[in-house]
Amino acid sequence: MSKKHTEAIQKQFTRTAEAFSTLAVRDTPEVVDEKVAFIKPEPMDVALDVACGPGAFVLALAPRVRWARGVDLTEEMVRRARHAQLERNIPNAAFDLGEAEHLPYAGAAFDLVTCQCSVHHMPKPELALKEMARVMKPEGRLVIIDTLGPESDAKFDLHNRIELVRDPSHTLSLRLTTFLEMFERLGLEVARQTLKRRQRSFNQWMLRAGLERSHKRYQEARRLMEESIPGDRAGFAPQLQGDDILMTHHEGMFLLSRL
Repeated sequence: MSKKHTEAIQKQFTRTAEAFSTLAVRDTPEVVDEKVAFIKPEPMDVALDVACGPGAFVLALAPRVRWARGVDLTEEMVRRARHAQLERNIPNAAFDLGEAEHLPYAGAAFDLVTCQCSVHHMPKPELALKEMARVMKPEGRLVIIDTLGPESDAKFDLHNRIELVRDPSHTLSLRLTTFLEMFERLGLEVARQTLKRRQRSFNQWMLRAGLERSHKRYQEARRLMEESIPGDRAGFAPQLQGDDILMTHHEGMFLLSRL
């Protein structure tokens, strides 16, 4: 990852750490429980969550596995994760500072490796997934959960433009077909797959990125989203709801093993 993009991610998630920790849909108890049920962790697993953010998923895994570890690029997120661990008195977890493309672990160290809602921030997602596979044991499992971009070229371009206006650390929401092709190139087989529609408030989505209504990026993203409503031109299926917009992210959940 380039130094410029690393700094963009660290700046974005340091600035928005509090909002992200409290408003991230991926970390609500219901969604966390759903993802844990999809993964089916085993009691003897040593697990790693890559780009763990404030640690909610690691701390949900910990009671179900032998050891759970999280790694994140942003120091403030790691600090929050460690604080949450202390508050909840969970002994079998740890959090490290590190980058997905260069994980600070030995090869074949983990039974279960997960990465959720973070691939779209990675300039070289295939390199990051290769690194996750490196630290996974030969019979281990890799779980990738991320938003999906539209298959249509026109919708795909506008979809990612809106995402980038909202969050400068965004790189690309990949298509489902792109994920599947990438898994195959890396010698990974999809053992289980689920596609979800995650509805959310546009205004809360903006707040999670640190954008109040007066912010120029909020106003630009709002304009683009409203203009996309006829014909769903960006693939968010947006619907006006008073002064808010109900929007949808499509999400892929993939449990992978080696071929």
